[in-house]
Amino acid sequence: MPLIKISHKWLSLLVGLQLLIWIGTGLYFNVMDSVKASGNQYRVKVTEPAADLTHLVEPKQILQDFDAAVSLSTITLLSKPYYLLTQDKALYPYFKNQYTLVNASTGKQAFVDKSMASELATASYNGPGNIVKVVKQDPPFDDRLKEKNTLWRVDFDDEINTRVYLDASSGRLAAHTNDDRRIVDFVFMLHFMDYAQERSFNNVQIIVFAIFTLFFALTGLIWTIELGFNGQYQFLSLFGSKAKSKQIKIFDKHDKLIDTLAMSSQENLLDSLLNHDIALPSTCAGGGTCGRCKIKISSDSRTTSADKAHLSQDELASGYRLACQHRSDELTSLTLFDVTQASNHLLKLISSEFISPYIKELRFKTIDGQPVSFKAGAYMRFFIPAAKGIAVPVNLPPELMHHWQDVIDNEYDHLACSRNYSLANGDGQSNELVFTIKIQMAPDSVVKPGIGSSYICNLAVGETIEAVGPFEDFFAKVEPTSAPMVFIGAGSGMAPLKALIEEQLIKLTTSRPIHFYFGARSQSDLIYADLFESLSDTYSNFNYIPVLSRPTDDWLGISGYVQDQLSLDFELLLGTHSIEELEFYLCGPAAMMNSSIELIKSKGATDEKIAFDDFS
Repeated sequence: MPLIKISHKWLSLLVGLQLLIWIGTGLYFNVMDSVKASGNQYRVKVTEPAADLTHLVEPKQILQDFDAAVSLSTITLLSKPYYLLTQDKALYPYFKNQYTLVNASTGKQAFVDKSMASELATASYNGPGNIVKVVKQDPPFDDRLKEKNTLWRVDFDDEINTRVYLDASSGRLAAHTNDDRRIVDFVFMLHFMDYAQERSFNNVQIIVFAIFTLFFALTGLIWTIELGFNGQYQFLSLFGSKAKSKQIKIFDKHDKLIDTLAMSSQENLLDSLLNHDIALPSTCAGGGTCGRCKIKISSDSRTTSADKAHLSQDELASGYRLACQHRSDELTSLTLFDVTQASNHLLKLISSEFISPYIKELRFKTIDGQPVSFKAGAYMRFFIPAAKGIAVPVNLPPELMHHWQDVIDNEYDHLACSRNYSLANGDGQSNELVFTIKIQMAPDSVVKPGIGSSYICNLAVGETIEAVGPFEDFFAKVEPTSAPMVFIGAGSGMAPLKALIEEQLIKLTTSRPIHFYFGARSQSDLIYADLFESLSDTYSNFNYIPVLSRPTDDWLGISGYVQDQLSLDFELLLGTHSIEELEFYLCGPAAMMNSSIELIKSKGATDEKIAFDDFS
């Protein structure tokens, strides 16, 4: 079943993208100008004046003088009579044909040269352009994909870049093309998946796509049936049936009764518990893919494919299940293991300041004035209401405007959502909640900017927002050791690492060596540099190593990527300690973390010594 789910998700991406392409290209075909799209905007019908046919060489003589032909016809080119001998005639003119052109007046073989091709092209053209290029070409042609014969190509310098093709053997006018026609050819290729340029919708790409679509439908059907058998559908709710509330007894891991809670039958247990300020660990938002929201209910309760994928047979037999896969109508009691008592807070913004062109430091306090306790590295979940968003931040400082000058200043609507942001303070010396949040810009005008980051970073001082937490999934180990701690981060991954470092140096006054590698693009992106330089001067056991990937010429520090510098310094980090003793803490872009973790493991570090906060 996991393979079916993974296949269905990836196939949905493929099928969805192609459906969008079909919709877009189909719309283009409906609204396009058919005259322009034909490529014949400046094409005129060539009417040859009557040629003098009184002194022609006898056709019989021509047939004797030249190679055997299947047909002989009389044609007129530029007011002159010619015999056209066809030695090899295909089904269509653009298929491979073999002709011989003979001057009907002299009986000698004639050839379509550059001058003649120019005159023939000009005779078929009534646009404003002049000839800029005449070249004889063999197939293939960019804009005559089916053509198999050698052609003369005549280019005109009009506004649509008209191009005239003539058969080099017969002088036949093969085609007119222009920019409009080339766009049509490109859209045709996308619409019919004709990526091999066969000019046919009966191609291997469509056949493969049809097979993938069939598998997409079948995997979706299998998944739907499996969810139905697992009771994941509440069909009565479709007909207006009200949700039922059921009293569920909640026990802790020592079988001690914690509470009896009313839980809705139309919510999974993960969400129902959160409504009662009980947060189970989950990084997949209840999708059943992380397997972290483990609870214990009854051994005879149903099992879903997600349960089977993440729990052993012994655990299933003992009644272990995933909270996100079950509802209250299946049970009367449940046992919690890894649980966090989450609290809802109404936070008031007291400070909002840019600390780099794209990152803001936001400081909050609770409305009730009560301090919030948390371990360094914790995060909170902010509830973003439905609202209108803007692409460019309000009150942008003048010195940062040039960083945002290429961003289109548009307004957009967004629905309510929630977003997680790590706390950036961990020194225990303030009741403020500090966050460093990067404003996620849109890659183009079609995609919306980051909904959560744009909303929260545009809050005015004094405004409030609701949040729940803190959640403590990423924190430093407390061990009696003198082994070094290595922190590796980049960008807005600074927040939890800053909190952990402040906790170690200021709050816990550790004497352990601490090395902090932080990567940024340029000096303007090097946030909190003054703070860490000051900590480095104050604490002899703290070493701050900033690394810039795109520094200016006046940068005197380390250039490159942070993981590369980590590799160079690895032996120095070890000192007299073994790799098994070092602790590594990472937070930042996925590419940086994956590369760094791969490096650390290649040196012999185990998973137990590597902690990371994957905010991506």
